[in-house]
Amino acid sequence: MDLQLNGKLAFISGSTKGIGKAIAITLLKEGAKVIVNGRNNTDEVVSELSQFGQAFAIEGDLSNEVDANRIIQEIEKIGKLDILINNMGIFNPKPFEEISDQEWKTFFEVNVLSTVRLCRHFFPKMLDSDFGRIINISSEAGMRGLESMVHYSMTKGAQLVIGRGLANLTKGSGKDITVNSVLPGPTMTEGVSAWLKESAAVQGKTEEQFVLEFFKETEPDSLLQRFIKPQEIANVVTFIASPLSAAINGSSIKAEGGLIKTIA
Repeated sequence: MDLQLNGKLAFISGSTKGIGKAIAITLLKEGAKVIVNGRNNTDEVVSELSQFGQAFAIEGDLSNEVDANRIIQEIEKIGKLDILINNMGIFNPKPFEEISDQEWKTFFEVNVLSTVRLCRHFFPKMLDSDFGRIINISSEAGMRGLESMVHYSMTKGAQLVIGRGLANLTKGSGKDITVNSVLPGPTMTEGVSAWLKESAAVQGKTEEQFVLEFFKETEPDSLLQRFIKPQEIANVVTFIASPLSAAINGSSIKAEGGLIKTIA
């Protein structure tokens, strides 16, 4: 299937590894041009990704207002942005009563304000053009409110509200502009892989045993009963980024392996 992404310019925050990197590779393979972003190693990642298509690097921290403004200006220098994917984020399991004010602020700066800053600049520009896609990489935690990560869940819920609010503003534009959120479930990123190896070793189990027990005891509602692959999330995001997805707008698209036990 031709996703009609040839020549479209995409920016993906936090895309030097994990889900963001998988999205970058998939978009490149579909003919899009991609701007990779991260706090470091962006040039190395772009060198690796260049085998798939035209990739650019903009290094910097979108949780910092000054740095975010610089990054936005550098995006503008590369070209007109067609696709904005807000993937940057941090997580850290921690008991609610131990989460300090500073940690709440840090999570909000990284996971929410990075999204706000990019949308605030590029959403009005997309409304003035014929095509635009904004996709927030949220999480099933944004709907479930995980007791082990209340601060993280709060930020992911905020992304859902931002996405729907902006989508409402596209009403009646007569243009192909959409804003959606994708909700991954537990995904085997580099960070999760390291946590898995360490946890299995501490408990004297094989990784296979640990995974089986994790989904049996911690995530029994998962229909998949395994960790999602970053590529599986990237496939969903790439379709939503394409002109073929024009009928999907203002949606929270679950890609969480069936963890959320609702039909809506």
